[in-house]
Amino acid sequence: MEQKEMKTGTLLKRFVPYYKKYTRIMVLDLLCASLTTVCELILPLILRYITNQGLKDLASLTVQTIVGIGVLYFALRIVDGLDSFYMAYTGHVMGAAIETDMRQDAFEHLQMLSDSYYSNTKVGQIMSRITSDLFDVTEFAHHCPEEFFIAALKTVVSFVILSGINLELTLLIFVLIPVMIVSCTWFNMKVKEAFRRQRNQIGELNAQIEVTLRGNRVVRAFANEPVEIEKFGKGNEAFMNIKKYTYRYMAAFQITTRPFDGLMYVVVIVAGGIFMIQGKVEPGDLVAYTMYV
Repeated sequence: MEQKEMKTGTLLKRFVPYYKKYTRIMVLDLLCASLTTVCELILPLILRYITNQGLKDLASLTVQTIVGIGVLYFALRIVDGLDSFYMAYTGHVMGAAIETDMRQDAFEHLQMLSDSYYSNTKVGQIMSRITSDLFDVTEFAHHCPEEFFIAALKTVVSFVILSGINLELTLLIFVLIPVMIVSCTWFNMKVKEAFRRQRNQIGELNAQIEVTLRGNRVVRAFANEPVEIEKFGKGNEAFMNIKKYTYRYMAAFQITTRPFDGLMYVVVIVAGGIFMIQGKVEPGDLVAYTMYV
């Protein structure tokens, strides 16, 4: 049974309602995500302040000031740790709960289907849909809203902070982001297709295992074991080839994104260095840019 390809919008319309029961958990999870993001974003500002003050007026940096900054940052890290625990535990439990709800709905739906459906669909494929395919839902339900929220927050806040330091250098860095998005989107489509093929193939393997085990007596009666073993071996090898295809595009994705990452650092080093020579940015500002990249 070949899986139907559904548009992302259609999938989200069917998926998002499952969050309704867990709205409170999701809101708290996103609140924790925002606090952990603040803890990350404040460190470059601290280092920027210390560096610039040290170069301009070292006498103004007293021991009390440095210790106070250190205590403040340590307090933020404690908050970050507590928030991360909530996100890692309660967030994952929410994802598991959504997975459970979806599996229950899928099973109830299967009870309503006609005989013709079961005549034209392999049981192994159905088993794959309601078991292994739904395992990924736990991670997706938890991390998808959280990661998109964190990414958006980091991007917007970083842009605002860096624009306040030097707009020209900020625009030079952020102009690379649309190019990165186009590249990532193309590879995402390839990896998505590869994972769809994986799910379909594992369903075929499950179906073959089920048929072989159910008819084990018949297989042995006709001494058909070598045929079944060879058939399974071909399906297993096909699954391996699909996995290799997936890993190739995943590796290509990393190879593509790493140069963009390096290019951003090059822009900071070259353009930022030139601006520093011209007096447009302070040394501490360059430290902050490097960390935000």
